Amino acid sequence: MRDVVVLGAGIHPYGLFPDKHYTAMAVEACRSAFADAGVAWKEVGALYCGSVSLLPGCGHAVAFTLGPNGAPVTNLENASASGSSAFREAFLAIALGEHDLVVALGVDKLKTNKGSRQMIDQGADPDKRFSPAHLFAKMARDHMERYGTTIDQLAGVSVKSHCNASLNPNAHFRQPVTLEEVHTARVVADPLTVLHCCPWDEGAAAVVLAAAEVAARFTAKPCPRVLASVAKGLPGPEALLDITGALTDLTRSTAEEAYRRAAIAPRDLGIVELHDAFTIEEILYCESLGLCAPGEGGPFVGSGATEIGGKTPVNTDGGLLSMGHPLGPTGLGQIAEIFLQMRGEAGQRQIPIPPQYGLAHMVAAGGVCVIHILGR
Repeated sequence: MRDVVVLGAGIHPYGLFPDKHYTAMAVEACRSAFADAGVAWKEVGALYCGSVSLLPGCGHAVAFTLGPNGAPVTNLENASASGSSAFREAFLAIALGEHDLVVALGVDKLKTNKGSRQMIDQGADPDKRFSPAHLFAKMARDHMERYGTTIDQLAGVSVKSHCNASLNPNAHFRQPVTLEEVHTARVVADPLTVLHCCPWDEGAAAVVLAAAEVAARFTAKPCPRVLASVAKGLPGPEALLDITGALTDLTRSTAEEAYRRAAIAPRDLGIVELHDAFTIEEILYCESLGLCAPGEGGPFVGSGATEIGGKTPVNTDGGLLSMGHPLGPTGLGQIAEIFLQMRGEAGQRQIPIPPQYGLAHMVAAGGVCVIHILGR
């Protein structure tokens, strides 16, 4: 397989844009990525578009708006991992020699049908139907009871997230919050208040990938290499009996394979962008990714290790909690943040020493985990 690098990235801010068509957001993100990468749309060999709430063929509508160039368009829907899956398909298309230059795009708009968002059906019994907030609230209560994780440690994830987002012009929520504000916000599912939960919003993100051997034709800037791209699903139906444990186990097994392919260890990571739709997830996935020992996630995040100046910065862009979670673009926004940090172009939220290695992690409804590792 050929070496693949990231040439450029572009983001349309996350938030609510009721008067803006999704094609306008997507084209803005794409053109920003093209300018960053030094490429023209006519040079792109293929487009992979991830979305959840849009109509089939949304990627074709974006390509038509950019101007037909003969490039094949593939649309992907994989719940929260839609953008991550688009990036993986783009990576494979280049690695396997199908194309030299590819764009991965994620874009989404809100819609009124919220059935799939609000409920996860774990069987025919109505008592076994829970909203994601209730599922993750139970995970939080279990972790607190078993390991002594505190409500301040959980709330501290939100405080750190909002602080990082306040430094990010593309973030949805750019107002810092205090522990007290997190504690006293409206309760969603005990012990989680609304400031423990991510928004559901809109936006777009685009990433340009290229075969390493052609990168110098487009830019003289350093281009991080994609060292690993791994996707795994639940091992069997029995996993649904303990979906909370299944997500952490799935993350662990996917990460182990990604580390093996990238030939690195968790201690080598200089930045991690992980799925934090709820604050407990940052604590759990820090453990599953091997950043700390099982049960030590609370003290780990409480120590400041995940802050921008910490041992392993996590979600420097604000994460799903504060940057936002528009679904389709989310995984690509993670890649864009790692890319900017590696180039030293993250502005006020820049990690003091640009990271050598970065990991992007995304889990999604239905039982999927996608992990990418970049290295410069």
